[in-house]
Amino acid sequence: MEQKKIESLTGKWLYEEDYGYGNAKGELLLKQEGRKLSGKIIFSENVDDNETFMIQEILEGEIVLNRIRLKAIEYDIIHADYEIRYELDSWDGMLINETTIEGDSLDDQGVSGSFKFEKVVD
Repeated sequence: MEQKKIESLTGKWLYEEDYGYGNAKGELLLKQEGRKLSGKIIFSENVDDNETFMIQEILEGEIVLNRIRLKAIEYDIIHADYEIRYELDSWDGMLINETTIEGDSLDDQGVSGSFKFEKVVD
């Protein structure tokens, strides 16, 4: 069976993640050049009963076959009502179809979760 060539992942993706004691929702802006991926993810995170805060992370990564790997290389706190110490995230997922990536995330503190990126189609 011939493997289908993946169209460009460049574009805007909606982001949702659940990691047991909280969740995150936002947008991923992705750029693909060959196998290399880069971009940024902006999201609100809600941990337990704490107030929601907003983070932006700058990403780099790659695509190999239908496997997507992204890793944050820096972050900015866009909004927080209290002081937070944030750990960089990484995402390891599968391209389910042209508009859906699902997989597992892990931050530098060892907290893991499940995520979904859904491409916003014009």
